[in-house]
Amino acid sequence: MKYTAYHAYQFSALTLGTAQLGLPYGVSNQTGIPAPEEAREMLAYAGEVGINTFDTARTYGYSENVLGSYSEKHDSGLSHIVSKFKISAENMMDQERAWREVLASVKTSLETLKISRLPVCLLHKGAEPMHEVMQILPEILRRLKSEGLIDIGGVSAYFPEDIPYFLEEPDVEATQVPLNIFDQRLIRSGNLDQLHAQGKLVFVRSVFLQGLFFMQPEHLTGNLQNAKKHLKKLIDLAGQAEMSVAQLAFSFVRDLPAVDSIVVGAVNRQQISENVDLINGPAIPREISAGIAEAFLQVEEEVITPGLWKL
Repeated sequence: MKYTAYHAYQFSALTLGTAQLGLPYGVSNQTGIPAPEEAREMLAYAGEVGINTFDTARTYGYSENVLGSYSEKHDSGLSHIVSKFKISAENMMDQERAWREVLASVKTSLETLKISRLPVCLLHKGAEPMHEVMQILPEILRRLKSEGLIDIGGVSAYFPEDIPYFLEEPDVEATQVPLNIFDQRLIRSGNLDQLHAQGKLVFVRSVFLQGLFFMQPEHLTGNLQNAKKHLKKLIDLAGQAEMSVAQLAFSFVRDLPAVDSIVVGAVNRQQISENVDLINGPAIPREISAGIAEAFLQVEEEVITPGLWKL
């Protein structure tokens, strides 16, 4: 397992996404939320295989509770937690109201997680305009740091076009972005490399597009039927590379120089083991890699944006 040094931390190349520990998550998730004992076993196993970074949020159901309960009962705890806060629309244009909302949210996270300081704390960005967010966010992150509540602040971005607004903002030190073999917009725009050049800590989520890559093309419904041709192409490329679809998708993101850690969820220990195998898996053969950008140049927005899915 590789690690990225940032401040006093060493973030593992694989971050365990814990949304699945608190709520049913993912279009291909058929098993629901793991039982408490299984969740504890998953967290223990993650530590055993070198995963030290865990992604959660206030909106992930019981996720923070599960992490806090585990941390409280184990001396080593969970040392590299990433959590998130939201700012409601009615507070977005008022600095002090937004600050009070965020402060309450972060303190609740700390209490629930049983820790005194968040290693990484991100704005859980939604559809609100990024130019409005950036009028208040830097001051909020500075105040959270000055009060000793967080170490690293940043943004969990929703849209690729959000990125330029905080590229050169020093108080936004970390970001979480959606990126996968279907959705290469951040690569084509150059924003991914710019994040790296600015020294931002980059977490990538949605490497499997919330499980879409594991769906059978003929089983897709609603506007996801538009993904059929892209899934068939993905399956074909994986065959040419003599790799599984999972390995092809994972290696594509893992081997981008700007990516520090990949956030992947799991609903059982076996899935964590499989994800560790992927992080340690082979690179995509050069002759296949060369054609990937062109192969998925025109994937529809309703396919690459889960918020637009209509099943």
